[in-house]
Amino acid sequence: MKKFIIVCLMLMSTIGFSQPVEWLTSLEAAQRLSLIQNKMIVMTWEDSMTLPLPVTIKDENGVRRYIDDLFKNGILINLLKEHFILVSVNESEYPKMIEKIENKRSTSYIDKFNDDSLKVMDANGTIVNVDAPYQEFFDIATFIQNYAINTEFINAELKSYYDVQNFVTTFRLSSRYLDMASYVFSQSREEFVNVSSIYLKEAEKFLIEEAMDNQEAFQQKIELKQLEQELVLGNPKKVLRKLKRLDPTEINDINNTLVSFLYFTSYLMRKDETNASNYRSDISLIDLKWASAIINSYVKL
Repeated sequence: MKKFIIVCLMLMSTIGFSQPVEWLTSLEAAQRLSLIQNKMIVMTWEDSMTLPLPVTIKDENGVRRYIDDLFKNGILINLLKEHFILVSVNESEYPKMIEKIENKRSTSYIDKFNDDSLKVMDANGTIVNVDAPYQEFFDIATFIQNYAINTEFINAELKSYYDVQNFVTTFRLSSRYLDMASYVFSQSREEFVNVSSIYLKEAEKFLIEEAMDNQEAFQQKIELKQLEQELVLGNPKKVLRKLKRLDPTEINDINNTLVSFLYFTSYLMRKDETNASNYRSDISLIDLKWASAIINSYVKL
């Protein structure tokens, strides 16, 4: 953030400064670069760049400044380039791109895809900031804080999915996004959990199509992962209510540890040490650390 303030000062003294800044024009190239540089993608439609995008920014004294058009300010664009892969896509690519997501994403997701705003995407082209409200002035500092994520943590899973889409690669990517969600800023946490949910729903479709062995057990695991998403969002009471509806005799062996983890973490989030202790011996050290990460992020909300 110190670096950001320095840039702000430069901006204040060069408020009319503008220089040509090249954006990538191929989403495929942006995706490959995203995997290499471990950055999220910022994508916009080419025609949208002809429309002014007003920006708001604070200097080191907390004074808010306004810039008429982000696209004409080379300093701010270069600032974004430090944190994201920037790509502007020609509308001629629209039919091919919409075909991949039509009837597979929510109405709000499609609306975000279609509009003139900046879309934050991962290396596989999935939009993160679907529910980000439209603002008259674009707050660039908040945008960077919420979405400039170093994706090295999930790079292996992103790359596996990029190379091959099936139940295993999609489920693992969904799980890894969920792991990451507790470490991002609380303002964007729900959005990253939603990305996990997108991939989890896709994994469920793959599970049906691939007719895998032990399909019922994996279907149950998907449903339990949905409860884990609720934990990351800080809803332990809801998770406990749903867990208690489960018939213990119907829990598949491969899911016993996950069920114990959900009980353990939910009770701890509810400050119920007594009930949580009943499950402590059933989970691994890695799970204990993951439970702590969820609880710590929940406390900060």
